[in-house]
Amino acid sequence: MNLRHLEAFRAVMLSGSVTQAAHSLNLSQPAVSKMLADLEHQLGFQLFLRSRGSALTVTPEADAFFYEVERSFSGIAALKRVAEDIRNMATGTLRIAALPALAVSFLPRVIAAFRETHPGVTVQLQTRSSSTVRQWMSNQQFDIGLATPARELPGIRMERFLRCPGACVLPAGHRLAAREVIRPADLEGEPFISLALEDGVRHRIDRIFEDAGVHREMVIETQYAMTICALVMQGVGCSILNPVTAADYAERGLTVRDFAPEVHFEYMLFTPKLRPMSQVAAAFIAMLQSHRDAMFGSDAG
Repeated sequence: MNLRHLEAFRAVMLSGSVTQAAHSLNLSQPAVSKMLADLEHQLGFQLFLRSRGSALTVTPEADAFFYEVERSFSGIAALKRVAEDIRNMATGTLRIAALPALAVSFLPRVIAAFRETHPGVTVQLQTRSSSTVRQWMSNQQFDIGLATPARELPGIRMERFLRCPGACVLPAGHRLAAREVIRPADLEGEPFISLALEDGVRHRIDRIFEDAGVHREMVIETQYAMTICALVMQGVGCSILNPVTAADYAERGLTVRDFAPEVHFEYMLFTPKLRPMSQVAAAFIAMLQSHRDAMFGSDAG
């Protein structure tokens, strides 16, 4: 028994005649008749009663068999629809893990744009520290990871996603707000909110001020840039942080200025190495890169 035999039987049941069934299948009438005879032989019971000069008579056994055949063809039709959805990226699940610097402001914009063109795709976004994101990616738990750089890890591909100069953030109405570029000497004696010691950029920022001989009043250390922005907006102090988060809070009234000399923030794109990338993941990465280029320029990657 093969699919063509079942198609011939189904066509006869739906049309009521071998002639019409042959026409719908683009086959000859003898070919369809032979398929029906072969099918009856394989099944071990008669499907139709044939008499010269009259229409086929459907047997009760054929009615019972047709019910199951229709169920099978409904399943095949469903499989075809699923395959089409997968091919057109109209369905699926995309699992993303990212550090807060990109997950809080940048990624929501990209996900919203992606959902407009792929409304059937479910997106799962987990926000964790860079070390956790890298571990999850190494375990093949997510399709895409965004985190700070690290040594080469087993099981994952790593490429630079974004490298951008940090920004100086100030409370509204600060005495330095009128300047376009803030330099280390401008922050002499200023209350300063610093990134946590485990953050690699923290050490580069400290070195810049040490080399310039500038003393800052270190009032708070905290891990996340969004916390720093909230503290700056409350007038607790100023800081230097990634421009992605800074730009998001600038819309809420935070004063953001360029800082010189430049201190760069770098973020990597991680993908699983032990399994192929899905079409959905590839499309999302392309949209990530497009939004990055629009925000920071094509040389930021």
